[in-house]
Amino acid sequence: MKTILLILLLFFSESSNSSPVGKGLSCNKIADKEPNSFENFRGIFFESENSVRVVSFKNKNKSLKVISKVTPYKISQDNIDFKIKFIWYGDISFEYFNINRGNLNLAHKFQNKSHDLKCDILEGDFMSEMRNTKLRYQESFNNDLKSNKI
Repeated sequence: MKTILLILLLFFSESSNSSPVGKGLSCNKIADKEPNSFENFRGIFFESENSVRVVSFKNKNKSLKVISKVTPYKISQDNIDFKIKFIWYGDISFEYFNINRGNLNLAHKFQNKSHDLKCDILEGDFMSEMRNTKLRYQESFNNDLKSNKI
């Protein structure tokens, strides 16, 4: 009897989310008229119960650099919220993130602009995936530079 009640309780209860710890996300701007570029990309990895690593790419002397910062996050049943402070060659910026746990859509606010990004769960080692992603964006960036002839 107890088993049947437990099964019914689990069957009729609302869906629940698992812990994000140890999971990585690859997030890009939701496709629209403009193509995705390295500026629209964010990698996210939940390192522990209270810290998340955010990876982005920055251009320095026509070479993309991996920028990685760790920050605390707040989790609720539906969302994960966090903000991060980036310092890049004297420029200080704040980025705000809100991830919908159900559909993995990311609301990203940066420099008074809001962007909607779609995240996919990564398989494999997070930082290896970030390096591979950076190489793909670098190749695309190099091709764009070649097309801008003088």
